Amino acid sequence: MSTDDAQARDTMSALRWMGRRDVRLTSVPIPEPAADEALIAVDWVGLCGSDLEEYLDGPVVIPGPVTLGHEIVGTVARPASDGSGPPAGTVVVVDVVTGCGHCFWCLSHDEGLCPDETVTGMDIDGGLAEFVVARASRLIAVPAGLSPEHAALAEPTAVSVRASRKLGPMRGRAAVIVGGGTIGLLTAQVLRHEGAGVVVVIEPSDGRRALAEELGFASVWAGSDDHRAAAVAALVPSRGPDVVIECSGAEGAASEAIRLVRPGGTVILLSVTAHEQPIDTTAIMLAEKTVIGSSAHMWDDDVLPAVELLAAGIVRAAPLITHAVPLADGALAFETLADRTQNSLKVLVRVGRDDQVAADSTAYRTPDQEGH
Repeated sequence: MSTDDAQARDTMSALRWMGRRDVRLTSVPIPEPAADEALIAVDWVGLCGSDLEEYLDGPVVIPGPVTLGHEIVGTVARPASDGSGPPAGTVVVVDVVTGCGHCFWCLSHDEGLCPDETVTGMDIDGGLAEFVVARASRLIAVPAGLSPEHAALAEPTAVSVRASRKLGPMRGRAAVIVGGGTIGLLTAQVLRHEGAGVVVVIEPSDGRRALAEELGFASVWAGSDDHRAAAVAALVPSRGPDVVIECSGAEGAASEAIRLVRPGGTVILLSVTAHEQPIDTTAIMLAEKTVIGSSAHMWDDDVLPAVELLAAGIVRAAPLITHAVPLADGALAFETLADRTQNSLKVLVRVGRDDQVAADSTAYRTPDQEGH
């Protein structure tokens, strides 16, 4: 929808999450931006594992109802009235993490830890709608040559960038990724770029393991924890993995990550899960292992580098995008992501008109093409 279209009417289509397995396409008012906000005509939205958790098991962290969607690429329809941010017509990645601006964490440049943090697509309405508002000064222009649908992976790539920053120098270190989904495979690519000597992906899905290997990573799976540990040990230095990143959210995965990492090594927990994850704190203490949580990201430290990595082709988005679904079929997009038989990885929702989004979107599968 263009700016003229928005001015001609007051409402827009939005896909609202109401509760477990309940999303509804409805008409809602077009949001009115504040002086420092731009109105963004949404082009593409990626569905995230946290969106799926809410859809299947919620409310987990989102009370709802709300318009989900925090992996957003769109076009500036109305620039900020205070003059900040890019002009109308700019294709942008939307930063979705906003703090209060004056607490300890905000002043420490850690807005994701702000007690009054607001996340677009979780705490307030997000991108699964024709329009969304965003702080204009934090919009990141999509570079020429980076297609908008590939730029839709900037937010999850930023999650991987932030995790990598928490690990410090990676050159020559051995890393294991638990879970070969979108976050796992993005993180593997970021760690390789940062100099990791060995990156191993643990993943039960044959298709995802094949994709990990296509991207240049070793992959393993075995029926028991001991067999997986032995398979990993054969691929990393004798000291064991220096770093283990848990990206799966599977029951018991956090404990497995802690068991796998070498004494003195570091575990990063990246996944969102509705399951309790018991861990052996004595084993952590005796082996002096470090366990770090990582979740939010900053627009400048994490999202901007993520866009640059995608634009440079260092992080490859295309192999991870398996499906594209129009907004009108948004409920089917969630079911596609939930259905393990579909071999879905990153499911994108196409919001803009066909003539407003990249022409090569037809390269992705839709549920209709799969016999649904």
